[in-house]
Amino acid sequence: MTEAVEQVLPALGHRPDPLGVLEALPELVEIPPATHWPSLSAADVGREWEELLAWVKALQARFAHLDHHVITPCWWRHNEVVEALVALRDHERVSFSDAAPATAPVEWFRALRDIGALLRSWTTELACGAAHQEPPIPLRPTDPEEWLSHVAADVERRGKGDQT
Repeated sequence: MTEAVEQVLPALGHRPDPLGVLEALPELVEIPPATHWPSLSAADVGREWEELLAWVKALQARFAHLDHHVITPCWWRHNEVVEALVALRDHERVSFSDAAPATAPVEWFRALRDIGALLRSWTTELACGAAHQEPPIPLRPTDPEEWLSHVAADVERRGKGDQT
């Protein structure tokens, strides 16, 4: 068993592997975790942006249908688009890793189809054409009193056994 696997398994709650069953699985340690974009540190985000830009360019070069109707030219300015692309990139990394089953690429193509449809829908709703446009309607802030009233009513309703 590799030293990396031996170090990771106790942290995951696994016992030592005296029979060497996990010996054939060291590549599992090399699969990168999913990226939670909002949690990236200032130290990591610059590198992540560069990697994402390169990946998006390569993706669009590979799949001609991912044109400006699907991925707006100012995609990096729209958080929902960025997070969807990051998820798709992460899915591809895992789907084509050495540890992935032979069926994983098909799942990635399903994700590409689904995320592509989602991106097309979002891009249609954006006002961006040749140039980026900020969304016309700002988000409405939550009224704290209205929120507390709603939560209190929900707690009371659930306390009476009515969960509808």
